Amino acid sequence: MKLIIKTLSIVTLLILFGACNDLTQKKVTYKATGAVSEFTLQYQNANNELITVNVTPESAADVWKFDLMAEEGEIVYLSGKYNDIYSGLLLQILIDGKVYKQGSSRYDTIKYLTVSGTIPYN
Repeated sequence: MKLIIKTLSIVTLLILFGACNDLTQKKVTYKATGAVSEFTLQYQNANNELITVNVTPESAADVWKFDLMAEEGEIVYLSGKYNDIYSGLLLQILIDGKVYKQGSSRYDTIKYLTVSGTIPYN
């Protein structure tokens, strides 16, 4: 009987420990929209690698999106640049569906637009 109680206690602790770790995981979504011509994005993925992609939207309403899971305290980073003077760009980082950081640019083909931060602790 004592062996069963000890086993159940250990299993319960392992389940609770595993559940606590999942609470620190956050769903991160990078979004880019508002451009009328090709633009370049750089973002940090779940492996902390900097990824570069070229995006060609059909209209300003098109949305580019990338999702990942990240731990509290990890860095999130999204940067973009467009070359068409008549274009613009809105970049957002969402954490668990809520806007965490955002920035926009219009008629500025010289500077990179960057939004970044660290995932807040609860």
